[in-house]
Amino acid sequence: MNYRVRKQGQDLGSFSLEELRRRRESGEFAGGEYVQGEGMTDWQPLDLVLQQGHRLTPPPLPSSIARNEPNQALIWGGIAAGIVLCLVIVIAAGVLISKFQKTFTSTINQARRTSELNEPNPEGVALAGKPILWNTNTQTYADQQKRATEFRIHEWLDGYEKRSERNPENDAEADAFIRAYTARDNSGLETVSAPLLSDESDKLANVQDCDPLVLTLAADQSLNQFDAMHRFDRALLAYPGSKHKAYPRFYAMVRLADLLGERSDRTGELETSALQMLKECFADGSFTPEYQQDIGEFFVYGWGKTFFGQNAASVCSIVKEAGTNYQWLALTLDGDREIDAAWAARGGGYANEVTSDGWRGFHSHLSLAAGDLTSAWNLRPNWPLAPCLMMTVSLGDSGLDDMRTWFDRTTQAEIDYPKAWSELRWGLRPRWYGSLQAMLAFGAAGVNSSRFDTDVPHNYLDCVQDVETELGLSAGQHIYDRPDVWPNLKRMYEGYIAAPSQEKDRDGWRTSYAVVAYFARQYDTARAQLEALNWKPVESKMEGWNFDLSMMPLEVAARTGPLGNEIAVAEIERNHDEIPAALKKYTELKDSPQADERTREFIQRRLSELSIEDRLQKREWVSLLPASDDDPNWIFSFGKAHVLSDGALEVESGPKGHMLFSRVRAGMDFEVRGQFELVHSSNQNFQGGVVMGMPEFDGYGWYGFRLKRHGEEGDVVSFSSGWSRDQITQHVVLNDVTNSFDMIFDNGKVTASVNGVSVFDHATPMEELNVPDNSCLIGLGAFNDSADTIIRYRNVQLRKF
Repeated sequence: MNYRVRKQGQDLGSFSLEELRRRRESGEFAGGEYVQGEGMTDWQPLDLVLQQGHRLTPPPLPSSIARNEPNQALIWGGIAAGIVLCLVIVIAAGVLISKFQKTFTSTINQARRTSELNEPNPEGVALAGKPILWNTNTQTYADQQKRATEFRIHEWLDGYEKRSERNPENDAEADAFIRAYTARDNSGLETVSAPLLSDESDKLANVQDCDPLVLTLAADQSLNQFDAMHRFDRALLAYPGSKHKAYPRFYAMVRLADLLGERSDRTGELETSALQMLKECFADGSFTPEYQQDIGEFFVYGWGKTFFGQNAASVCSIVKEAGTNYQWLALTLDGDREIDAAWAARGGGYANEVTSDGWRGFHSHLSLAAGDLTSAWNLRPNWPLAPCLMMTVSLGDSGLDDMRTWFDRTTQAEIDYPKAWSELRWGLRPRWYGSLQAMLAFGAAGVNSSRFDTDVPHNYLDCVQDVETELGLSAGQHIYDRPDVWPNLKRMYEGYIAAPSQEKDRDGWRTSYAVVAYFARQYDTARAQLEALNWKPVESKMEGWNFDLSMMPLEVAARTGPLGNEIAVAEIERNHDEIPAALKKYTELKDSPQADERTREFIQRRLSELSIEDRLQKREWVSLLPASDDDPNWIFSFGKAHVLSDGALEVESGPKGHMLFSRVRAGMDFEVRGQFELVHSSNQNFQGGVVMGMPEFDGYGWYGFRLKRHGEEGDVVSFSSGWSRDQITQHVVLNDVTNSFDMIFDNGKVTASVNGVSVFDHATPMEELNVPDNSCLIGLGAFNDSADTIIRYRNVQLRKF
């Protein structure tokens, strides 16, 4: 039977089912085209027609493409599909010629990249897929964390109990805070959660005569960078009159220098003083030989990495002076120093840009590193840091065989040593010694280990995500449903769920499994996991996917309910931005007697969202304020929000500030305007603003546009990646009570005014926003910056370009 295909009113021809499937899998058809065949009473989306026959999945990686001979059919097929798609977009939507050229070039490059990345590498696949090695003496990351906790107890808890001037008024709180801090990295041992640690740090730091050790940890747990710097400064002023050993002071100096950065005049002075404190750490018993692993870890991979990189020769000299008891540490740090020197000699350019002197220096330093690190491994083969660093040496100097050898030696010391796994994943990328097949084979080897008491099988998901990065997939796009991927994901998650060692984390595994199954369009599997959770997924496991999953449980229920086929049609229309058609379909379904409770709720939510998106698509202004305190169209992340009788929104900031955003998709070109009033501030500082993208406090898939008054920065407006220091700023005069703003985001650039004064004019953000197609979410929010504030938003409106 043949099927007629139409897209945006254009007749694309008549095709067989197999031809439709082939064109969909090649990318020539996008899935949203409408199809009608014999016996079909109406037109249906292509994806739905294909799903009713066989599950549609993107093609597996090609098993054989000749090296240095790109697959011309793939390339030109992709180019042709890109030309057709881009022309349709230009004609239908009036896209500018420059945008067309950009899309055209991207299509060509993507086709070429896909061909190049899929070149076969049988040797790499075989090496990557080798079984993971361990023995009866092999430790795990959990074992390492126990030892790390012992080190922290030695430095912090013992230091507090034996050498602090303890204040009876807050001694119990300080003791509990330090115990929680020392246990914070151990699963199951935390007595205070991370947000509460920051809360406690504020309380303890406000004590006038706070002990410098406590003040150092309070600085370390501060959410606010300026608070952290002030607290480190206070601690350093108090240490000379205390009985504390050198390590807490050394830690405060290094951390403060790191926060100040290279441009600060104080950084060099602090690092010089820190080197003297490091000597004292070896002399006064702060360090003992059994803690060499922990010292090496924080210099190579941890909080002391920047300090070590800038003072490597001096640090190595100090460690050597500490004597033969620290020989392993001296060799390991020398090896890491030589690795850095090798890359400094080579330079950061492409291989064909490196000079002959650069290559000589590169290989010479790597040879010295190999000698030091091999000696360190021979001294302590049960410690993972030195063999892991040898993987880095092999990456630059020898190749995949040696990388795998040193990986095996690392896992025999610690089977789930995180850096070893990430290092080999990097070496298996096509730009080095591997291929996409090899990356997946490596992940599958982790699953095959059946070590579900560790993170080893979970590395398969990391490998899949690395492949997605190599393929250039945008946010929200995944290869989880591929026939060469999904079975391993299924084995991985079901292995963790069944493992007795994972009993306390089982709900978290079920939640992640449901999410991955949702992305893989395995809705029945997702439903089974959600039912096992009583439809209450673990919230923390729903974050970090750079995708709004707040409606996922209801969507899964609707897709697997009695109206599943109808919901699938409506969702395809919605996902392809056919808003009027999706709105019409959901309107027809809202009174269906077949709908169960969750399906009815899902339909109501979608209708509410789509009605606003329909207005946005018509370029109308819509309100960007919740209609009530529990508006289902809004996600209330943190801060206390209350809608007033006149429609204004009053928000009381919590420790992290406030954040709330609408589920309505605004696309990538929009304007937001409105105003906010300062109702209360404990110190006259305040912040208010807009969040956009996929807002999550700990993520970076979003932007923050903020008007802020701050004691350190003054009155400024900023546009930042999240609420980080990666920002563009402009000083501006803010009013004490009411401030208005108008912010336009168009073609990746920001134009804005504050109180009628221009502050940004087509400014380019420091980081590019990566969110699912047409799924940029908009909301309100700003960081707290140590002031108890109440902000009142009024007349905030949004429109789409």
